[in-house]
Amino acid sequence: MIKKKKNSFSVHFNKDYPSIVRGEGIYLYDDQGKRYVDASGGPLMSNLGHGLKEMAETIYNQAVKIEYVFRMDFTTPEMEAACTGICEASNGVMDRVFLVSGGSEATETTIKIARKYHIDAGNPSKFKIISRWMSYHGMTGGAMNLSGFPFRRKDYTPYISNNFHIPPAYCYRCWYNKAPETCNLECANALENEILCQGPETVAGFIAEPISGMSLCGAAPRLDYFKRIRQICDKYDVLLIMDEVLTGFGRSGKFFAYEHFDTPPDIMALGKGLGGGYFPVGAAVTNARVVDMIANNSGVFAPGHTWAGNPMAAAVISKTLEFLEEHQLVQRSAEMGVYLARQLEALHSHPTVGDIRGEGLMRGIEFVKDKETREPLPPEKKFWMVLHELAQKLGLVIESSFGCDRGQAGDQVMFGPPFIVTKTQIDDIVEIFDKVLTQAEKQIGF
Repeated sequence: MIKKKKNSFSVHFNKDYPSIVRGEGIYLYDDQGKRYVDASGGPLMSNLGHGLKEMAETIYNQAVKIEYVFRMDFTTPEMEAACTGICEASNGVMDRVFLVSGGSEATETTIKIARKYHIDAGNPSKFKIISRWMSYHGMTGGAMNLSGFPFRRKDYTPYISNNFHIPPAYCYRCWYNKAPETCNLECANALENEILCQGPETVAGFIAEPISGMSLCGAAPRLDYFKRIRQICDKYDVLLIMDEVLTGFGRSGKFFAYEHFDTPPDIMALGKGLGGGYFPVGAAVTNARVVDMIANNSGVFAPGHTWAGNPMAAAVISKTLEFLEEHQLVQRSAEMGVYLARQLEALHSHPTVGDIRGEGLMRGIEFVKDKETREPLPPEKKFWMVLHELAQKLGLVIESSFGCDRGQAGDQVMFGPPFIVTKTQIDDIVEIFDKVLTQAEKQIGF
């Protein structure tokens, strides 16, 4: 039988991808009837689970009412309700929402808001945005400038400029060779050094993921890290921007991950779970101080893309908020996350498991050649890809990543199932992955 040519771009051109035709709960089904356990949640986006009729009905009902209006000319009740819901979810910490179409747009919009704030504050020389190495903020041009993820940047370095990065908050593989119990938060204090080197009069903002996504798979800083960051930002009139594209809307076990550190940002980027996995949507969210500065001066913030703020996406956001509350899914993310972490601990018996970390239903594992020295596995073994492919063969969908050791080595996986996952399903996920890991270790010669 001659295979029909496919006209779609895929990540791996020469790979035969299973064709998914249906989803239900935490499961995916391909056109051959094979079932997959979606332990990566889409990845880490399908927070509500697959196949929810009420979400489909929300999209349909909105589409037949009004599917689109241009935000430069109109607002809609749906957009206003969604923005109000987001601010209420922050308990009033955040004050204004600029809806966009995804996470990369959201992070780019946050830096434009920061720039606009300083222009309207009478400080037009402040334009630089400092971020961290081993961070990930998206794949569009501006988002790649912010990202410090060498593995995803390397093909596009000719287009990347204005790079201002400091070391990550990465306790397992600390760049300062410190332990979190005894360090002086060198990774946070590095921000002050970078601001001074760049010139405080030129620095507009600092952006960071409160808990790392796929670049460091669940790595979190010491609890007082962001308090120190906040002090430095306030000292030099630098806006604190949190990238909550992955962590926001309950993924970390709290509605927003900044709550773990008791340090609200000035500006926040949202995406992924904002639409529960049912519609492409993102948001840049600001506190009152930022929006008032713009509103009371120029009164204009023009950036945006055509599809941003459309009423269908807005309706999905409001329905997601309603579903999360009705089913207490943020609390469930916290509870099931504790259970997932506990079950994953058994994997420490494997010779390659170096670190298990994360919060809520975002739990990462970093693999090593030597547990004592934390020496990474040889990059040429492509252990992360071996794990991903073996898992899929056994009907388990995981998200894997490479390059946590300064982009040169380091294999990881992230587990992020939908919040509706049960303890029995978590047991199944860990049991299958245990088999996957055993096979993968044998395959690379462990």
